[in-house]
Amino acid sequence: MPVDPPRSAPTAAVPDDAALAQLPPSDSTLDTVENERSYLNGVRRDVQRVLDLRAHVRERTHEENAGATAIPDIDRRPTPSIEAHQEAIPERVAINPTVDTTTGGGLIPSDDTPPPQPTRQLTGTHELVPGGPTLLRDRVALLEIVRYRLLSFRQLQSQVFTNLHKTVLTRRMQALKQAGFIATWEERLTVGGHPRYALPTRTGLEWALQELTAETNGLPHTRLVRLMIGETGKRPLELAPRTAPPFLPHQEETNRVVAALEAQPDLGVTWASTWHRPFPNAIDDLRMPQPDGVLVATRDGKPHLVFLEHDRGQEAPASFARKKAERYYELSLYGIAQELFGFDDFTVWVTINDVANRKPLQRIRTLQAVSRNARMMRFTLAGWIPAHGHQRPIWFTPTTAVVTPEHRPDAHTSLTGAFAAPSDAALDDIAADTLRRARAGSA
Repeated sequence: MPVDPPRSAPTAAVPDDAALAQLPPSDSTLDTVENERSYLNGVRRDVQRVLDLRAHVRERTHEENAGATAIPDIDRRPTPSIEAHQEAIPERVAINPTVDTTTGGGLIPSDDTPPPQPTRQLTGTHELVPGGPTLLRDRVALLEIVRYRLLSFRQLQSQVFTNLHKTVLTRRMQALKQAGFIATWEERLTVGGHPRYALPTRTGLEWALQELTAETNGLPHTRLVRLMIGETGKRPLELAPRTAPPFLPHQEETNRVVAALEAQPDLGVTWASTWHRPFPNAIDDLRMPQPDGVLVATRDGKPHLVFLEHDRGQEAPASFARKKAERYYELSLYGIAQELFGFDDFTVWVTINDVANRKPLQRIRTLQAVSRNARMMRFTLAGWIPAHGHQRPIWFTPTTAVVTPEHRPDAHTSLTGAFAAPSDAALDDIAADTLRRARAGSA
């Protein structure tokens, strides 16, 4: 066990001359208690002592620097910069090279302002159905909400109240809500605030469907709209407070895609809607497709029927083939589009916003592989519509090869126009005649 070394005995401090001068004479007698208490170890307690070494330090410093030369002033002139050689500068690289930073690859972010839409026409060729909102702009806003199933206040500002202040939109929505035509719903986002939505009530929906029927009377899409409305009309959408429905992201993206398509002048869209399950499940045992959007565009100066399928990369390819590609193929095969919708042929637009895997071009290849028979389909990235749709072709056919990973349409030289040709229909005369005979026999 280690033993501490012996400690040396403490030595007494030797007082200097000044301290000795304060001591009493050796022959003096301390005859009172106060005199004894006024001294401690031979030093008077009633004399204040302050340690001040400044004079001593100045004296020593002066002696050491007596023969030294003065320090010159600091030179503060800026040092000239030396430019690096160009070959020595490393090239700037992306922090994460796996993330695509090019624009136009995805849908417009939800926190960005939607592109401005053409101002809606506030006059019509028929007498408005009574019972609706008093102001004409309120009627237009309610019809817009019904056609899109529900609309965010931001989209309403872009599509109806374009040239007006946001406070006008807020007042008009409050008036429609107090009149019982719409309900409002607020989404609670962790990032992005609390966006508000407008959705029609039963009263507003009933009036709007009657108004839409009257508006389309005599137009090429009269039969289409009446089939979509049906004999019993539509049920109003109800959203629980503080609970976002799972379909909301898809519905909102679909609304934005359709609004961007309506804003393309060369498409000449005269009707657009994003209703849920717009058609009956089946007609004469023929399974009907249920597109996310139904539009009537203009091809070569004539109305043309378009079905929209917005894909977010979350549906299995087998399900897409069974519920979409095969049903559109059968609809074209039997040639009953004219009888059902009032149009001889149609095009199917498939817009891709692959939120699941962030590989939209690979998603297009996957859907092309299961849609070879549906030659009337056209595929594109959803973000290309508002960014490049008015400048250049942006559509792939089911057989167009995707040969480059670039998310820019100018990098793909084989892109085509938006509409399918009449020759893309899968009409089979024998199959069509068989279906007609079967329907006549069952009648």
